[in-house]
Amino acid sequence: MREIKIFVIVAFIIGVMYYGVEPLAHHAMHPATATSDYEFKDLEKFGKFDFSNADKEAGKTAFLDNCASCHTVASQNVPDLNARNPKTIQPAGEGGVVPPDLSNAGLIFDSQFLAHFIKDPVRATLLDSKFAVSCEGLDDENANKCEMANEGKESYPMNAFNGIMSDEEITNVVAYLKDIAPKQLNDKEVFVEACSRCHAAVYDKNQYDSKFFALHNQEVTNWIERTKNIKGEEAEATFLSSLNNEEHKFINSLLAMAKANEKKYLSEAEIDEKNDEINAKTIESYGLVSLLQNSLIESNFEKVGLEADTHPEFIKAYLGNTPPDLSMMIRSKGQHELAAFINNPQKVPLIDIQKAVINKLVRDKRDEEKANIPTNISDEEREDMIAQIDSRDAEYYKIKLPENTTKSEWQNNDDYTNMAREMGVMPFGKSMPRVGLTKEAEKQVVNYLETIGDSKKAERDSLGWWIMGFFVLLSVLAYTWKSKIWRDLH
Repeated sequence: MREIKIFVIVAFIIGVMYYGVEPLAHHAMHPATATSDYEFKDLEKFGKFDFSNADKEAGKTAFLDNCASCHTVASQNVPDLNARNPKTIQPAGEGGVVPPDLSNAGLIFDSQFLAHFIKDPVRATLLDSKFAVSCEGLDDENANKCEMANEGKESYPMNAFNGIMSDEEITNVVAYLKDIAPKQLNDKEVFVEACSRCHAAVYDKNQYDSKFFALHNQEVTNWIERTKNIKGEEAEATFLSSLNNEEHKFINSLLAMAKANEKKYLSEAEIDEKNDEINAKTIESYGLVSLLQNSLIESNFEKVGLEADTHPEFIKAYLGNTPPDLSMMIRSKGQHELAAFINNPQKVPLIDIQKAVINKLVRDKRDEEKANIPTNISDEEREDMIAQIDSRDAEYYKIKLPENTTKSEWQNNDDYTNMAREMGVMPFGKSMPRVGLTKEAEKQVVNYLETIGDSKKAERDSLGWWIMGFFVLLSVLAYTWKSKIWRDLH
């Protein structure tokens, strides 16, 4: 009986610590923020794009006219879509990034986000604390406010196409990008597309490529089996002419991969010299059988690991901080926090937003009192009164958080983001831009980081149950042994 009492006391103390202290500590370290929004509803106030009648062919034309000067579309094997050097920093100068190839953008990015990003990248990425937003299309009053808010801010590396392209043209471009996007990408490919222009993952030394590219390798292997008896250029040409559209699309994706690999190991200057030559290559240039054999991606071990496409110093000048290596981020943040951060790095604790609103109301009261200070007093008396006014806080003025009348329908009552923005006191989050990934793409990024940074997690989790079972068995044996000893003594 004594043992049971001791167990109950210990269990009670541990329970209080775990269910009382631990959640309190977690709340203090991880204050509540707005819930993740994968529809990017905050952008709806700037308009909602309708893709029901989007014209992908018109989108291709609009892309060539407006986007191809900075972005490539390697998957299309069209020289005009790949004329730009893929290693050139944009903008040239002290800071910037390598503009992404947009072959896969239609798959991994939300359509509404992508359209708003084209229209005004600063608003879409929530980087208006550093960069100027587009004031195009606003009425005079709001345009003046917008221009005042932009004073002293830098220009974003990418142009805002608000006023340059119509909403219809933007939806057409997004429709084109979605049309040319692949049906699926593996976890590593999504990470590379979404994150590796700024972030490195040096723990990925290609040792997991056989896992990431297993489906790709299986499909290539099947093609190698189909073509093993093909000999000579004429036989290859006959075989290629017999393929359907989907099969042609796959072979063309391998051709694009081969061209990208050629450019990967060239310097920026070498690409300038050879870009047109590489872009002009066809399946016949590589040879179908050779192209297939060289498209297998196997695990190997590279000493350097996966590095960021852009030099860290350029990113630091661009965003203000050096992006961290993400190899161990899964362990420092965990799945849930990491996913929430990817969805919106600019998230600010709700309590900080509420404090900013209250502080603004307090400052307004102080300014009102200062404006009423008599003019017929000495400078010393004036300074004393100002100091006295500045010491007054919300409690003195009996100021409480006002009713949240400006919140959007999708926001909860504690989210005062809209009010803080209208007041001009919205606290800013991290320097990282919001990237606009779909929920599925975000999940793949987290899965990738778990693979390279915590590859033993599944094994560790399964082992935990065996350890718990061992302790239960040990407890039973210890109690039985103790009972036997004491029974013999008494």
